[in-house]
Amino acid sequence: MTETQEKTFLFDPGYAQHTTILSINLEYMYSMINQFRNLGQRRTQFKRFYPQIVKMVENNVGFCLGSLLWAAYIKTQDAKIEGNPCLGGEYNEDEAVEEIDFSIEYFTQLQKDAKYYLSSNYETNPLHIKILEIYKDFLTLNKGFVNTKTTSDIKLPEAIQTPASEDAQKIYSKIQEVIKSGKLLDLTEVFELIYKG
Repeated sequence: MTETQEKTFLFDPGYAQHTTILSINLEYMYSMINQFRNLGQRRTQFKRFYPQIVKMVENNVGFCLGSLLWAAYIKTQDAKIEGNPCLGGEYNEDEAVEEIDFSIEYFTQLQKDAKYYLSSNYETNPLHIKILEIYKDFLTLNKGFVNTKTTSDIKLPEAIQTPASEDAQKIYSKIQEVIKSGKLLDLTEVFELIYKG
């Protein structure tokens, strides 16, 4: 390959269009719920938002898993990374992990709120917590991606391995599929291809 044909990968293959910042959106929803003094009205509001909340929480897990899978996939290639919004920024670990810490802790809140407002159980999938914890390691290991210019700059957490070439293709196909469908949590189907356990 000549210099002009150097291989490049996008920092985000297309996940962002299907995700939102969980803490900001939940803050808005809870402010809508809490504006009612009457418990019955608050219950009605929570019931209305509940499917959206669950979808956002699951999509957030899917986004984190997608980022791990994309990193493991592009790590198999020697290429430049384009469109990294964090590049050249100041790294602050507390700021970098603030949202992921919120995401992990919110599962406890969601269980309590489902019980309180809906008298139902929200069962937290332990795999989802595991994915978020690995993603947190990934963020800190890569210092918020402020210096990530090439695929060789990417550091994978201890729990994640670079996939074999056959598995890498399966991962790539699944990533393309969920980018079209928006069902990011479907990526759990290929998680074992990079997860050391």
